[in-house]
Amino acid sequence: MNTRTAIAGAILSAVVFSPLSVSQVAAAEPLRLSITSGLADNHAVPTIVRTHFQDEVTRRVAEAEGGEIVWDEMHAGTLTRMGGALEAVEDDLALIGIVAVNYETQRLPLQNLTFQMPFTTESCAIVGAAYQAVHANVPGMNDALAAARQTFLSGIASDGYNFISVQSIRNADEVRGLKVGMVDRVEAWIAGVEGIPQRLPDDTMRARMEAGVLGAAVLPTSEIGRLGLKLQADHYTRTGFGSQVPFVLTVNTARLQALPDAVRTAIEETSAAFTQSAAQAYCDAGDAALADLKSQGVRTTKLLKTRRFQWADHLPPLAQLWAAANDAAGRPGSKAVALYMDELREAGVTLTRDWSRAAPPSTLEAAAKELSQAPVK
Repeated sequence: MNTRTAIAGAILSAVVFSPLSVSQVAAAEPLRLSITSGLADNHAVPTIVRTHFQDEVTRRVAEAEGGEIVWDEMHAGTLTRMGGALEAVEDDLALIGIVAVNYETQRLPLQNLTFQMPFTTESCAIVGAAYQAVHANVPGMNDALAAARQTFLSGIASDGYNFISVQSIRNADEVRGLKVGMVDRVEAWIAGVEGIPQRLPDDTMRARMEAGVLGAAVLPTSEIGRLGLKLQADHYTRTGFGSQVPFVLTVNTARLQALPDAVRTAIEETSAAFTQSAAQAYCDAGDAALADLKSQGVRTTKLLKTRRFQWADHLPPLAQLWAAANDAAGRPGSKAVALYMDELREAGVTLTRDWSRAAPPSTLEAAAKELSQAPVK
């Protein structure tokens, strides 16, 4: 860590650690709150957090006559790269972190829960609510975050993960032998049907496609649009892999408790509503990106029900393997998977595969026979 960063962190810590009454805050200089991530400034998530979390906290504090809030945003390598937000908040260099769970699997082994269960639902709201319920109701779910001196505020559910490719992908067979780029840890989704997963930084994806190294990428549709991958690949496949939770919002616990009452209350109350508003905003971003892809002439198709069943049945029992490894380490893996599945069922989701079971019988024969070539509506 360089001297400038250390000094900046010390200043931020000093500002936030000074507990003031509401009247004192109102008469004082603006209170500076800091937030960090390794995400690019034009990524959907910093915008969502700014408009649905930061702005709401600011509004609530002003309404409570708690003074003026100024946000110090540190994204895109300003303070940390991808995978460094957890440590930055732990080290008091920022109050709040947007933590990328797939970059923190060693320290946060439970938070990448949803990625063990593809083919659930494309509803960001349902996925976000189920993820939140697991963190609220499964003892031990937040222990790793507590060990990092942080409090869990909310999961951030993304729009659905889909393919952009140089060739049509209508079923699992068309992925066999294909090199597929990805940012998140979804290698098993591709390797399970004999594709070749290539995990890469997002800013290298387009160049790899242009060079012919990659034949496809699997990403949230909002990311497909942001990265401009349609310039190299003109086939889009709506997969049904579904919404995931690639990010969680956390806050330094000690610094949260040291904040003025009005500010602390605003953060806690805002986080309770943020899960749903963030989910809706993320899905809206995906819808906008898809509309743009279509307007640019990208050819669209989808995996129909029979193809999704086939694909899911080809995959190993991802959630059970993940749960067993966590259980063996004394963490509540099986309880987390079971509750997540229960929450989805209670929300009305028809599961393509029940990931809480090790080897569920295929329901393919019960599915309606459909043509995989049918276009997306």
